[in-house]
Amino acid sequence: MAEEPEDEPSPPSAPEEFNVCVRDWHGDAPAQQLAETAWVFTRELSRYIDLSNLDGVTLGGDYPKALAELDRGCASTIVLAPSNDIAIGIAMTPSVIRDGVLKSHIVLNAGLVTGLLDPEHELFRFTFHTLAHECAHVEVTSAFERCFPQVLLRSKRADLQEQCRWDVILACWDEYAACRISAGFGEEPTKGYEQTFIEALGTTRETANTAIRAYRLHGEHSRIACEVYAEYGRLMKYTAYLLGDLDARGVDLADRPLSAAALEGHFFEPYLQRLGEALRALFESFGCWTDETLFAALGDIIDDLAHDGGVTMTKSKPGFVDIKVPYRLETMPFLGS
Repeated sequence: MAEEPEDEPSPPSAPEEFNVCVRDWHGDAPAQQLAETAWVFTRELSRYIDLSNLDGVTLGGDYPKALAELDRGCASTIVLAPSNDIAIGIAMTPSVIRDGVLKSHIVLNAGLVTGLLDPEHELFRFTFHTLAHECAHVEVTSAFERCFPQVLLRSKRADLQEQCRWDVILACWDEYAACRISAGFGEEPTKGYEQTFIEALGTTRETANTAIRAYRLHGEHSRIACEVYAEYGRLMKYTAYLLGDLDARGVDLADRPLSAAALEGHFFEPYLQRLGEALRALFESFGCWTDETLFAALGDIIDDLAHDGGVTMTKSKPGFVDIKVPYRLETMPFLGS
């Protein structure tokens, strides 16, 4: 696991000749300058963060296009796209397969990287932290792959419930761990994470209820299960960002007045405590997991959250789940005369 920066850092762990590709770039800074700058900073970060499994870096002037067209080295029906809800995506580190080996490829908005060209640039520290965070994802993915080979990108979960659970499990764990590893590099992101967390607290339940009200009309069981798990999972993920950052700095969430006020009496309050405990237990055994037990604790949380929110999945027989969406006043559509 990555150590905090030291006076005498380790040798670079990144491959000696990883590629940085700049595409669809029409900014003032030359593409070659952007590529060289990103290469130097990434290589230097690899002294502190394990980038031995880095596939390469893509800087996209058209960031959504760069994500969508990334060669992942395997067949996939999922088209990568930046988040566009409470938080707007500017960077991602997807898994890829190269010569049968799972690696990680960093994709960044090329315009963001111009902030690294000048240490006095107002975006320099923000961009440096963003790059460090994405580098941390490389290490986190590599650790999971060592413990659970042939899972990421190469296997399917047994049923819809397991797939929904694991979508949330990996999103929460990856962001928590990446935030803990990248804390201390560049700008402190705590304020932004906290704002996103508080906004998610205020919108998640109604957004999920709206989806259930729509389900009363369309009746698609699998669709509503996925939508509700994704919505409450998003709240868990944004919480994981904040908890990872705070835990890295030794700060308790209760000592953040805005978060404490938003949580008081909120339905998510008891779940947050469980989430924090589960994530810390995973981090304490980073890269030494022998089974999925610690990860399953995160899956149990999303199951319980979805159940409280009005959707329950239970296994009926191997490969199948029963989905129940009981009638509640708050999730009934308005019926006009």
